[in-house]
Amino acid sequence: MLNILAAILLFGFIVMFHELGHFLLAKLNGVSVVEFSIGMGPRLLSYQGKKTRYSLKILPLGGSCAMADEDSDSGDPNGFLNKPVWARISVIGAGPVFNFILALIFGVIIAGYRGYDLPVISNVLEDYPAKASGLMPGDLILSINGQRMMDYRDLSMFLQLHPEEELRIRYGRMEGQEGNSQADWYSPGVSYQTMTTTLSTVFNQETESYMMGIEHMPSYHKARNLFHLFQLGWHEVWFQGRAAIESFGLLFRGYLGTEDLGGPVRIVADIGEVVEQVRPAGWLSVLLTLMNLGVVLSASLGAMNLLPIPALDGGRLAFLLVEAVRGKPIDQEKESMVHLAGLVLLMGLMLVIMFNDIRNLVFCR
Repeated sequence: MLNILAAILLFGFIVMFHELGHFLLAKLNGVSVVEFSIGMGPRLLSYQGKKTRYSLKILPLGGSCAMADEDSDSGDPNGFLNKPVWARISVIGAGPVFNFILALIFGVIIAGYRGYDLPVISNVLEDYPAKASGLMPGDLILSINGQRMMDYRDLSMFLQLHPEEELRIRYGRMEGQEGNSQADWYSPGVSYQTMTTTLSTVFNQETESYMMGIEHMPSYHKARNLFHLFQLGWHEVWFQGRAAIESFGLLFRGYLGTEDLGGPVRIVADIGEVVEQVRPAGWLSVLLTLMNLGVVLSASLGAMNLLPIPALDGGRLAFLLVEAVRGKPIDQEKESMVHLAGLVLLMGLMLVIMFNDIRNLVFCR
């Protein structure tokens, strides 16, 4: 029960932090905020401030920031629609930006405690593309298809998101590599030769995944300095956000079906399972695990919300940017119709996802 509660609170906190971004930028720009809520559903507690009602609601799943005149102009001079276009852009964009900020905070804390694990090859398997391409134990994977690999998790995630693709691998090899250990790559000022190769992954029936044929022995080291620590944290945010969008793209490429989609129910259940697995290791491990999941969820929420899909923040930003370029707003009634259509489609998708979540919980666990 505590595991599920922790999962609900984490998920709710991430969504609430998103809404906090909207709230703070709305206040900064003088927009009238009717109500700021923590949680959803009926109110448990409520306080009416001078201009805003602050509410605590019964379901700890997120929050909301209700602004005056979000969808129609009632004549309120401090209504959302009566503010300059760049003020409105900052208010709408603040939600995803705050998700990235939260993910960065979590990422820096995790990187400071855990360190980083360079993607150094420990072993190359026979009869796999990596062997034929010339990769050797001790090689450091620097980038794949131009995307930098700072941690071994970057590499494993990249392979999951790019099945059957040709991979352009840039890697480093030290002189006299046969005598070097994995730890040598963490030495300051290490010199190496940069090399490139190209290969395609193959599907492994046993693991049900696409593989290039390398093995890795984890070796964690602390960040070199404060700048490197923030660099590691930001890289994690960028990578997870990009992974969320690329995962969405796998749907259209046929590698994922609607049954693979997961919503709040599955997310909470999966987080609860992970917490249950790490509880024997102590509460510090639980806390770090929740932060790690927080990086994934918060970065993913921020990235997905920036997609130019009607009803999402990205869709609203698209209309506002068009307004900024053309110098006059798009007809509010037409924009509202587009967002309503997007909302209907999103609600339909959420119903499918919720059905999958419940079915998986009942029949597949």
